[in-house]
Amino acid sequence: MPSFVTPQERAAEDPGSPDEVVVDNPSSPSLGAVLRRGLLGSLQAAALSALVLEIGTLGIFMPRWFKDLFLDSGAFWLDTLVLWVVIGFLWAVLGRLSWAIAAVLTTTVVLAIANIVKMQYREEPIYPSDRDFLSEPGFLASMVSPVALVGAGLLVVVVLVGAAWLVTRIERRHPRPRLRALPRRHLLVVLGTRLGVGLLTVLLLAQAAQFNQPGNIWRGLYELRGNDWRYWNQKTNYRSNGFVGGFLFNMPIDAMKQPRGYDAATMADVADRYTALAERVNAGRTGSLDDVNVVLVLSESFSDPTSLEGFELGRDPIPRTRTVMRETTSGDMLAQMYGGGTANMEFEVLTGQSLGLFRPQMLSPYQMLVPEQDDYPSAVGWFRSRGHDAIAVHPYRVGMYKREQVYERFGFEDFVHDTTIRSTGTIDDNPYISDAAAFDEVLAQIDGHDKPLLVNLVTMQNHIPVDGNYEDPVPVSGVGGGEKDRIGQYARGLEHTDEALADFLAELEDSPEKTIVLFYGDHLPGIYGSSVKEANGGTALHRTPFFIWSNQPGQNVPRALPVTSPAFFLPLLHDVADAPVPPYLALLREVHRHVSAIQQGRLLDGSGEPVEEGQIDARTGRLLDDMRLVQYDFSIGERFALDALWPGSTP
Repeated sequence: MPSFVTPQERAAEDPGSPDEVVVDNPSSPSLGAVLRRGLLGSLQAAALSALVLEIGTLGIFMPRWFKDLFLDSGAFWLDTLVLWVVIGFLWAVLGRLSWAIAAVLTTTVVLAIANIVKMQYREEPIYPSDRDFLSEPGFLASMVSPVALVGAGLLVVVVLVGAAWLVTRIERRHPRPRLRALPRRHLLVVLGTRLGVGLLTVLLLAQAAQFNQPGNIWRGLYELRGNDWRYWNQKTNYRSNGFVGGFLFNMPIDAMKQPRGYDAATMADVADRYTALAERVNAGRTGSLDDVNVVLVLSESFSDPTSLEGFELGRDPIPRTRTVMRETTSGDMLAQMYGGGTANMEFEVLTGQSLGLFRPQMLSPYQMLVPEQDDYPSAVGWFRSRGHDAIAVHPYRVGMYKREQVYERFGFEDFVHDTTIRSTGTIDDNPYISDAAAFDEVLAQIDGHDKPLLVNLVTMQNHIPVDGNYEDPVPVSGVGGGEKDRIGQYARGLEHTDEALADFLAELEDSPEKTIVLFYGDHLPGIYGSSVKEANGGTALHRTPFFIWSNQPGQNVPRALPVTSPAFFLPLLHDVADAPVPPYLALLREVHRHVSAIQQGRLLDGSGEPVEEGQIDARTGRLLDDMRLVQYDFSIGERFALDALWPGSTP
């Protein structure tokens, strides 16, 4: 009698893949069962991936998070639906559901970890535009402590190993039918299903990429649950609408909505009105900036920690800067973010344009707007048209925030960075080039040019992480542990900046060159714990010092200003120099008299007090409307009024 051969023995003798089972195996699942199991398994994987992202956004420590997530949050299930579509697309492309699930789970874990780290240091979540930072892995690594970096790396390795184990387990427990062994009709069903799923998911993912366009399917689904897109606070936006919903909300979109009435005639009228205003402002002015060096200093993470509640420093880290502020035009700048946003503040200073008037999705004009233009109106072009040479100095990598492209669009003639700066000196164990070295570069540039200069300096010395930078940190009380150490180290860095800045101004004071300096901090560092953050409400975590100093007799007059947006610094600088302003700066100057600061979801009136846009008077409303019209015209509009309002502002 012939011996009986089991299906398992027959499969073992088959030279094909061990996870493929011939169709005459009685234990093999039917095609319908495989498809049903795939649908259910992929949906479960999508829900697990959405849960991972929500934990990365909410944190498992948050009270009631589980109830809020599963019972009260329709956004979670919409996030699950989006991720299910992603899994379906990957299955259609790869042909292996287990691979698609493993890829999505691995990606969501990595995103969740990155989101937790970014929330800790910058109080903001991951955005689509953050993909640009992938080209600067060294910078990303420097943002966190070595211990946290090693921990995150180990976790990612664990996730990858776990994903590989999951793939193996799924394919062993649920082997798929071998395509070449399927009956023709079943083969057509499988291939047709993959093709159909692929086409459908491509269409749905294309819709997701256009999330902010009118009539978008995905946005309509999210808004069915009554979503409130909390654009003024992206952390709250993500927590309210889910990680995926918040992420999609920040997909690319035009920088501004076209203002009502925008056309050539309207802009001609605006130009005429502010040309007349500039003539009135300039009538009594006797100064000039044409033969004056203009130095704009963005001091990385420079702030006044003594103004915060929740801890005490053993000594004032910025006494010299405080003295200069008492003798000059000075005040607090309103930073857009806590812990980040350097390039945005630099953008506002150089262009006079406000992030608060762009759409909330315009998170970084340096990455999302300026490089897409052939040129861009800025103070660089304006001062070059007045006879200045324009130099940018940033003692760090050229790729950060696409500065190399942005500076070219603005019209800078030279960009001094980490590999071209004269001195790369550092202090103690701080890896960043010191502020003293950066200031020395500015002095050397001034000495080496016959023509007056516009110098835009962006420093790096006080960038996080600050752990272990200095041998003699400032004593701190009121907090403990790592937070105490970070605050003490950061304050010691401020002391070094305070000393270097005083020496820099003293050198300029003794120089025969006429020079005016705008100095400002870009944001607070992301070093404070939850207790300190909770003790400092309102704008406390968004206020940094600024001043405008001149080495010309009679120009340093004490003038304390209300909290001010950096978009208004250019007209203030002209005020200090008693220099004539172009019509565009006359507009900004007039707006600043009525609205001292503009932020997404926040306005401060002329005295620096919060005011709702619906409560402002008609005059202020017209000024803001004019500022919107001009900003649209200059940024993505037709530039109808550029030559009239800001002649020479493009290279």
